[in-house]
This record gives sequence, C-alpha cells and structure tokens, in this order.
Amino acid sequence: MARKSFALNKEPHIAEIGDDFVLEFQPEVMGDEYLDAYERLQDRYKNLGIEDGDLTGAAPGAAREAAAAVREFVSSLMMPDSAEQFAATPLPERIVVALLEWTQEIYGGGRPSGSSNGSATASPPPGGRGRATSRSGASTRTRGR
Repeated sequence: MARKSFALNKEPHIAEIGDDFVLEFQPEVMGDEYLDAYERLQDRYKNLGIEDGDLTGAAPGAAREAAAAVREFVSSLMMPDSAEQFAATPLPERIVVALLEWTQEIYGGGRPSGSSNGSATASPPPGGRGRATSRSGASTRTRGR
C-alpha cells in the first residue's frame, strides 16, 4: 500500500524588500480562495481591455487601474498587518510584479491553474520601467514559460 505525508505550512511566507521592509504572506491559501482572487484580477484586466496582462498600448488610466488590481490581488494574500503596510508604502512596479509572480509560485504551483487558457502570464509593469530584461532574468524574452 502506498503512503504519502503532506505538511501544511504554519509559518507565514516572508518577502524582504530592502533592508527594513518585510511583508508576511498567509502560510496557506486554499485553492478556491486563490483562484477566486486571481479570477477577479483577470476580470479587471478584461474590463480594462487588457489581454493576458499585456499593457502594451493600454491607455495610462487603464495601466494605472491594472497596477492597482495587481496590488489588490497581492495584498489579499498577505497577513493583515502586512496588507496595511503594503497599502501605505509606495513601491516600484517591478517589485509589485515580482511579488505577484512569487505568490503564483507559492500558492498556485507556479502559475494560476484557473485561467481560461491555462497559460496566463503575470502582469508586466505599467509604463516603460522593467522592460529591459525578461522576468526570468535572461537576456531575451521567451513567452510560455
């Protein structure tokens, strides 16, 4: 008979930003809770006319709303004190996008599995910042990873 043990995380996930800024994320997020929050993010993109988080050609107002939607999604996965601190602290969009990608790794198994096409990508930062290198850190952009 096969047997497998699974552990539940009991300690918050920690994101350290700079030397003094620490954000705590929920130790575990149930699949439906995560997917519901991700679906809300995708719906906001769709309402803004943004496909797959691609802000290329988006109006500045739409890009700003998309960035706010990403911040809302990320903060929904934080411990309450950290969510309050995150809401009051301006951060570069590249950091917010990195937090989005990290939450997808720790809660969604690397990518959200509830998107309609199963291959939705993380939102790139609005504006021109952060586009010099790919999210993977490689020198060329590769889609579908």
